[in-house]
Amino acid sequence: MNNIYLEDVNIEGFKSFSEETNMSFQPGIGVIIGNNGVGKSNILDAIVWALGENDLDRIRCYEKEELFFAGSKDYPPAPKIRVELMLKQGEEKDAPGIQLARERNKNGDDQYWIDKTRYAREAYREKLDAYNLRHCLATIIRQEQINDIIQLDPWQRFDGIRQVLGLDSEEETVGCLKDIIGPLFQRYMSYLIPLGDVELDVISKDGHKGLEIEVNLPGNRLRRAHQLSGGEKSITSLALKLAIFHQLESPFFLLDEVEPSLDYTNHKSMQAFLKDVADSKQLIMITHLRSTIALADTVHGVRTRWDGSSFMKFYFVMDERLLRLYKCC
Repeated sequence: MNNIYLEDVNIEGFKSFSEETNMSFQPGIGVIIGNNGVGKSNILDAIVWALGENDLDRIRCYEKEELFFAGSKDYPPAPKIRVELMLKQGEEKDAPGIQLARERNKNGDDQYWIDKTRYAREAYREKLDAYNLRHCLATIIRQEQINDIIQLDPWQRFDGIRQVLGLDSEEETVGCLKDIIGPLFQRYMSYLIPLGDVELDVISKDGHKGLEIEVNLPGNRLRRAHQLSGGEKSITSLALKLAIFHQLESPFFLLDEVEPSLDYTNHKSMQAFLKDVADSKQLIMITHLRSTIALADTVHGVRTRWDGSSFMKFYFVMDERLLRLYKCC
């Protein structure tokens, strides 16, 4: 299942989307843009819901009814919601695909489909496991979550990473941190703090393991995670999270406005970092930053009608001609 990527998303009646809406992506970086409150994040919610997410907090709902388009003057309430995902197993034009779909009616009855064959919920989850797609539920970062791994104490941080990775023992977690995650984290941070250095330091207390994050900033300023500035915490957290995500074999990462406020020089560093990540993982990103949009392979623009319902205003593949035009305007 190497080189699998998300090619199409089709949404019907989900949250703010009153009409059937289709989005197409390519390998690399796909960005979703639009003003605040137009429904961009609902697209990421739809993707993880189709992959089997049932935790309402993780799809930003209090009640199940909030998943349905509520209706407006011009559009009736949605009688059902349906989200389809098409994934390609390779970049070749004739590469095989996997079609996933989840549907729910007003009675709360769910139907799950793979390649137009219906599955019970547990069988659906097992099939997603076989494709490494269940890991996608863990590889999403919301704007409000960007610093959460930094704000944990070392023991909470170590245990949280162990749980995300699904490892049974502390020894396995230590090995993974030292041999795999640590070097990748250092590589990512070399883009974001070019003249600095970072280290993941496993510590012990009362028989329990903890994880300290040490950042050596330019000028030999050694700081631990809790001592970093707001912007430094954000880039450190983002780099560490994506290094952890790489161990989950998820084919794509979902990133919701995760770029911190950076100056022009650091925007360039962030671009280099995202390009490195996108060499091996597809990124679906919600952003407002021109520097991130300039990296995109595909761009989707979301807008709202006067009644508050969302629709796809435009979509294009970012080629060199369009990129030059975008940079000029």
